[in-house]
Amino acid sequence: MSVNKFTIVFVDNLVSRIFKTVELLQQEFENTLVFTKEKELFEYLEDNRPDVVFMNLDLQPNDAVTLLKDIRGRNIVPYPFVIIYSDKQDDFVQELAFNSGADSFISFQYKPAIVSVFLRNLLRRQKRKEAAAVSREIVIDKEQYLIFKNGQSIQLPRKEFRLFELLYNNPERFFNKADIAIEIWNDKAIATKRTIDVHIYNIRQFFGKRVIQSQKGKGYRINKKLIA
Repeated sequence: MSVNKFTIVFVDNLVSRIFKTVELLQQEFENTLVFTKEKELFEYLEDNRPDVVFMNLDLQPNDAVTLLKDIRGRNIVPYPFVIIYSDKQDDFVQELAFNSGADSFISFQYKPAIVSVFLRNLLRRQKRKEAAAVSREIVIDKEQYLIFKNGQSIQLPRKEFRLFELLYNNPERFFNKADIAIEIWNDKAIATKRTIDVHIYNIRQFFGKRVIQSQKGKGYRINKKLIA
């Protein structure tokens, strides 16, 4: 069964190595496209917004890490879910992919069934996200680091997301810097730096200055009434 509103894009110099994967996905997802050159991809992105972009790590002339930085620099909205794939499995390769800003990494060795299952699971999460977007309540999506407020999605960096989640799930409790440093960074030394203050400041920019209360000697606490 095809999924009309789900657009999948592959970026790979050699179509033959992903042919079976693409062929299977085209039977399940109506819009499954392949680009072999950067120029083709960026021309497409000028007027279209895919839901998922798969990139071969070893793209030429620029690898997926370089290409992803270029895409992020263009401020594409809404931003697609980006997956870097490779048949390499060492930790360094995966760390490189995530540090470049990829949302996921797959070492599927061009096995179509694995990619198909992965996408079906991702699609289910997408549907839950869309359902949350129409709600007027605060909804926290831990899988994609999204916060939904009055039907609008807010994407925070991971540490800020986890800090917001910590405070939001414990509205009656004050957290001092030592508590936050251990809970979020697992490093008490962070409490002696300005890191936490900066993260609190950034969260307030999204939700209002009074949303996170601070009290000398006690720490920080969230006021849910000022968020909804």
